[in-house]
Amino acid sequence: MRTNSNRLTLLAPGCFSALAHAQDAPIQQNRAQNTPEINDSKVLSTATQSYEQALAEVLHQPVPSLGQLPIAQHRFLFDTDKKAPQHCVCAELVHLQADKDNARLLPMQSLALSDDDSNQLIQALNDLIQADGMEVIRTKPNSYYLTGMDASHLDSWPAHAVANGKIANYLPRKSEAGDWRRLITEVQMLFYSHPVNQSRAANGQLPINAMWFWGGEQLHEYQTVNELQLIANDAFACGYGKSIGVPTLRADEFLWPQDTSEIKYSETVVVDLGVYSAWLCGDQDALLKAKKDLHDQWIAPAQNAVANGALAEFILDGCEGQAIVEKPKARSLGFSFKRFSLRNLFNKRRSS
Repeated sequence: MRTNSNRLTLLAPGCFSALAHAQDAPIQQNRAQNTPEINDSKVLSTATQSYEQALAEVLHQPVPSLGQLPIAQHRFLFDTDKKAPQHCVCAELVHLQADKDNARLLPMQSLALSDDDSNQLIQALNDLIQADGMEVIRTKPNSYYLTGMDASHLDSWPAHAVANGKIANYLPRKSEAGDWRRLITEVQMLFYSHPVNQSRAANGQLPINAMWFWGGEQLHEYQTVNELQLIANDAFACGYGKSIGVPTLRADEFLWPQDTSEIKYSETVVVDLGVYSAWLCGDQDALLKAKKDLHDQWIAPAQNAVANGALAEFILDGCEGQAIVEKPKARSLGFSFKRFSLRNLFNKRRSS
């Protein structure tokens, strides 16, 4: 079954970012030079700072602040096919790199953490907190949730949103969040001398010296959404789509329209985290490959679909304050916007 729409929005966080020297890679020059300018395009500023916020917006739901995202609720539903516990937040094993008056967060994706090491750390933490009715649950690789602690005053940002940046302004800040600040400190003290970190230090690896908690907001009411389909593989997007009742397909199930007679939905939203995952890992080669894959799988076909009239509009949203909008070229006008090409993907840098 071919399922398509008039507008396709591609949420691809990190697509306008680059690691050091990535802009000098041959793939950037060759592919950009071979990309024709077939559509009108323009750059728009957006108000969203994460893909979770951008997804809420394109699904026509209220957009929460970064400290009030309902991440755990929707991820847990997708991971387990069960409703999340009443008190449930996302948790991530991280490295906090201290400096004089702040600390920089290095995300779990960049730390080469083995399953055995993570299991040992989680078991030690559970031994510490279970007497207080709390537990860290692992549902899938790299998916952890802390249950049993009221998250109504937890306003920390997602770990990925502050990755490789300084964290002082993104920790729990509310005066009522004292229990969360104490828990973070207790975890740091527990992990400091843990055998896993002693072994990592002996092998020249960074210690896993903290756990980051976020995303415990609960949503119970949603806006009705019609004539929209979601294409996604990640747990948050799929769980969110399921909660709202939006038809959701895996990326490999999507087929591109050949003409307007095949259009079924007025909107299609695609979430692709490949580039973002590579950026979080800090792997330049993986980042370049992910950008090429993004271009080949989504950007180029969407641009061609706009050019041949099968799509009325294509939006590429980097989920960090900027989006590119493409529409069919207005040949009757005496001017046209410069078409977005893959070169833009390599000339933008993510600020840390």
